[in-house]
Amino acid sequence: MNVVFVNFGQSDNNSAYHIQGFARGLAARGHDVVVAAVKAAPDGEYPARDGHRLVSHRTALRLGVPFADGNGADILHVWTPREITRLFAHIYAEVWGPVALVVHQEDNEEAIFERYTGRTVEEAAREFDDDRDWSRGLIHPRRHREFVAAAQGVTAVHRCLEPLMAPGQRWIELPPAIDFEFFSPGPADPELREEWFPITIPRALATYNGNDHPAAMWDVRRLYEAFDLLLEDGLDIGLLRTGHTLRNAYDGVYCLSGDRYRELGFVDRDFLPKILRNIDFAIQPGDDDPFNACRLPAKVPEYLAMGVPLIAGRANIGRELEAADAAIVLDRTTPANLADAAEWLTEHPAEAAEMAGRARRFARRRFGAETILPTLEAFYRECLEGGARFDPAR
Repeated sequence: MNVVFVNFGQSDNNSAYHIQGFARGLAARGHDVVVAAVKAAPDGEYPARDGHRLVSHRTALRLGVPFADGNGADILHVWTPREITRLFAHIYAEVWGPVALVVHQEDNEEAIFERYTGRTVEEAAREFDDDRDWSRGLIHPRRHREFVAAAQGVTAVHRCLEPLMAPGQRWIELPPAIDFEFFSPGPADPELREEWFPITIPRALATYNGNDHPAAMWDVRRLYEAFDLLLEDGLDIGLLRTGHTLRNAYDGVYCLSGDRYRELGFVDRDFLPKILRNIDFAIQPGDDDPFNACRLPAKVPEYLAMGVPLIAGRANIGRELEAADAAIVLDRTTPANLADAAEWLTEHPAEAAEMAGRARRFARRRFGAETILPTLEAFYRECLEGGARFDPAR
């Protein structure tokens, strides 16, 4: 099959790494695969990567996507129904011909819309003037549902998104296919810990990897407050944070400043496994609210694959982790509960190591490419049955 994946953002966001796993795996199985992303490559170029090719949105729409067999795309798999990918799909199908459309869902986009705009989708739809462009980084308040309904199929990063599916919609769960050679346990590097904490190395070190955005603001604030509690109680613990941070997002409440908190900012992807080999546990805050109930935090499968002990809420994959005894799963990720769980892991290293082993075995079963890729291939063929194609005019 000729497959085009369309990322709503640039080629180094969290979604890009999921897409790359599928693109690399499908290419290895004989399919011709191209990944389109914002600024993925210079105009007019299609550089190769791991058996597939990259292309910018601009080039894909202006010049098309050439395939080795001389035919057009069979599958256009767009990542989320945000306005940027909705417009891409419409223009691509109009200019370059019919294609089977598959839409990937990885969040409750309506909950994200509300947290970003302060309005519900219904309120925005009533107030919105259709003659004005809408933000391309969010769903269109009127058109996103009909766009998904017009697709030949939908994939969901986790089964927790099923309540968001339209009645009768063809869909499958499509979790990330993890590269277990890249995300593999290994020895710690004491010199790296000393670089992060040059005065004195903490007895225990936790991490949170993720960018700040309004949808997750309160979750990260609770994490910071939990570490304030731990430091106030005298526990010798450090917090290592990666990702873009927005300090004005927390109403002045950060983790305590000083030598027990370190921000690395945005780090190169290749450095991430080394970071995870040098921490004692990870924390993924988030309660079972409309945002967290319908998502799979991108970092969680990576923590599990690395065998990193994890503290998480019961939302989304949390119940599965609890059943597998592969993480500390909290009913509510309040600062006090997060602090108690962090202290328990610090005081019980043997039990934490056993839990980490169960986490890695869980990840192998849940995120192995050997199961996920054949399922995706079969779904694509089902979407292509009967010659069904996306009709932008509908």
